[in-house]
Amino acid sequence: MEQMVLKANRRTSIGTKHARRERAAGRLLAIIYGHGEEPEPISLDAHDALLEMQHGARVLSLDLEGKQGQFLVKDVQYDHLGTHPIHVDLMRVDLSEKVQVKVGIELRGTPAGIAEGGVLDHATTEVEVECLVTEIPDTITVSVKHLGTGDTLLAKDLELPPGVVLLTDPEERIAAVRVLAEEVSPEEEPGEEPEQPEVIGRAPEEGESKGED
Repeated sequence: MEQMVLKANRRTSIGTKHARRERAAGRLLAIIYGHGEEPEPISLDAHDALLEMQHGARVLSLDLEGKQGQFLVKDVQYDHLGTHPIHVDLMRVDLSEKVQVKVGIELRGTPAGIAEGGVLDHATTEVEVECLVTEIPDTITVSVKHLGTGDTLLAKDLELPPGVVLLTDPEERIAAVRVLAEEVSPEEEPGEEPEQPEVIGRAPEEGESKGED
């Protein structure tokens, strides 16, 4: 898919009221930073920008008032429901330089341990890598079919594309197949004596009637 060049406008006004007006007009707010230059508030056509990002674009091509450049999508902020992007942080980049980014992990297949009563635990959903801007993977896919009960997949087990270097701790757990502990009812718990009713008052001595004062 050929990358779209997005038209960007500089924002001369900031603040909550201005942001609301921009969003109501179908604009996505963003800020450009990096390479020792001053941060630059801009806005993009929300539909076009989101379309690019939904297709996996990690670098956006922008035309900012006649000047074109490539910008890395560094962070995306969502609304209170976590569904609609409302702000994007973009970093100035050189296509020949390496960057550090987080890439999502996609698990594929059904672990062998599931048939044994196990449950797949996806502990880490993304890892940090370093690579050229042009080589940032959309996702890192890994098969978990071979995982039996008690088996663990670590970050160092991931197969990364050529030129992509893992920065996350190699021993970080990505996924594991664990066995659910069987529930034990209180009556079945071993090693517990049945509770004795509490006795209130003085126990009668030998030869003494329970009814005596």
